[in-house]
Amino acid sequence: MKIGFCTNDMKNVDEHYGRATKVAIYEIDEKGYSLAEIREFAAQEDGTEHKLDTGSKAEALNDCAILYVLQIGGPAAAHVIKNKIHPVKVQDPMPIDEILENLKTTLGGNPAPWLKKALYRDRAPEGI
Repeated sequence: MKIGFCTNDMKNVDEHYGRATKVAIYEIDEKGYSLAEIREFAAQEDGTEHKLDTGSKAEALNDCAILYVLQIGGPAAAHVIKNKIHPVKVQDPMPIDEILENLKTTLGGNPAPWLKKALYRDRAPEGI
């Protein structure tokens, strides 16, 4: 399963979805995880803010089952969900490694229904 993390420093989930110019993509299963790639997006000037086309970004990330963000607006979240990506908002910047370790442990046990759905979104579940 692929998971995306909106990040500035490549170590923490520390960026708003709409402003994220980098998304770290990890492959994960119950045995471990590894960095698969870094996807970069160009920011466009929009008045006083640098924003990205959130719909195009969601399409470019549609192979990810889950996307961790610091913040995400309603319309952007709708684009993400439309692309079958489960957005997860963290309260404060959080270490990517900590999230991955927790997910690995959870996947090895009995994951919540939303996580099972994300895990099996592109393949038939075994034994279900």
